[in-house]
Amino acid sequence: MFGVAAGIVGTSGEKGVRGLGGGSADRRPQTYFLRAFALLLTFLFASATSAASVFDHPATAQQLLEGVLKQPAHELATEPVLRGRFTHRRYIAELTAPLVSTGEFVIARGQGIYWHTLEPFDSEFILTQRGIVQHDEGVQTLKLNAEEQPVVRLVARIFLALLSMDVQSLTSSFQLYGAQNGAAWQVGLRPSAAGVAAVFREAVVSGSSQVDQVTLFDANQDRTEIAFHDFDASHAPLTAAEKHKLGL
Repeated sequence: MFGVAAGIVGTSGEKGVRGLGGGSADRRPQTYFLRAFALLLTFLFASATSAASVFDHPATAQQLLEGVLKQPAHELATEPVLRGRFTHRRYIAELTAPLVSTGEFVIARGQGIYWHTLEPFDSEFILTQRGIVQHDEGVQTLKLNAEEQPVVRLVARIFLALLSMDVQSLTSSFQLYGAQNGAAWQVGLRPSAAGVAAVFREAVVSGSSQVDQVTLFDANQDRTEIAFHDFDASHAPLTAAEKHKLGL
């Protein structure tokens, strides 16, 4: 999620492969890892505010599941599909204003993620256990096979752990943190595995009745903010069109 640009996506204004930020996409594996990671965090905490405070509260996986994640863990079992819209802002030190994009997403537990940027450019990003595919303005511009790309296998491993609420397995790659103030809550993750730490420094998920925002702080001091809204509460299964997008 998983940098998410030049971090979920790109430098500003150039044409080429476009990702979530609407610019020319950075083809490094970090881009696709951070993009997927942000969406996975959204699904994990979708039913359940400063970034510094949450990291004052280290927590074990069990403490999170019995506290901050108790409601999301319960509701995840009945939410096989999550749909909504997003506003993505990518802050890069060299730029005076963030790169902004908007769109919609579908996350199907155990099957994949469909992330569709609508503005400023049309771009589709699809992650399944088989790999990653990206289409820009209707043309396939990227295809990574999970069997051939170690970073894609890493995304798939974290993907499965998150969607099954196997928080315990995440302790091999992340230090966990959690804080709650009334209805508002935060969960923080800091990479402990060297491969992940090279991609981003920390992630913060914040929300109340649902997730409000995911913030990713990159290893290069830039940050990505993804705000979520208009969640679909219909509990509807995947449509035929959504299954087609995910290759099901």
